[in-house]
Amino acid sequence: MEPISASTPIPVEELEAPAFDNVYRAERDRVYSWALRYSGGRGAWAEDVTHDVFLQLHRNLRQLDLNDLGSWLYRVTANLALSRLKREASWVGRLGRLLTFGDPMRPDEALERRDDAAAALRLLNTLPPKERMVLSMQVLDGHSQRDIARMLGFSEGYVSKLLTRAWTTIRAAGWEVDDAP
Repeated sequence: MEPISASTPIPVEELEAPAFDNVYRAERDRVYSWALRYSGGRGAWAEDVTHDVFLQLHRNLRQLDLNDLGSWLYRVTANLALSRLKREASWVGRLGRLLTFGDPMRPDEALERRDDAAAALRLLNTLPPKERMVLSMQVLDGHSQRDIARMLGFSEGYVSKLLTRAWTTIRAAGWEVDDAP
């Protein structure tokens, strides 16, 4: 059987166990990477979210528009991650790694960068979960406000409000943000 990807149309009646297994194999790594990003780099957390995403897929196969499977997987991953983040506040680990890796630098520059990253992480950790989620989707994933709203099932106005609050908090803490709304 040929591998299935998110762009491969699949008649619902053909989505039995072998086809579902192919979808799982084709999409698992992508779903896991999204979950890992939102988990702050915690592998076990991302595995749990990935597992839950595919349980949702299995439960909802007959109701899905399979031509939009990739978007559906992303939206469910983001929503499940958001639910977990509401219960436990940790998204900032991934951002910390993004801020501390890069080109080699002098030790004093590395120390200053590490201190700045730690301060940024402390600030980001104070944001409410929904604000952290939409901010990460915008900054780390490069999604537009419209895409974020569609994926999370929020109105565009609500996403704009969440992003505005997040950026306002960051600016109020004294951080320069040149390209934020």
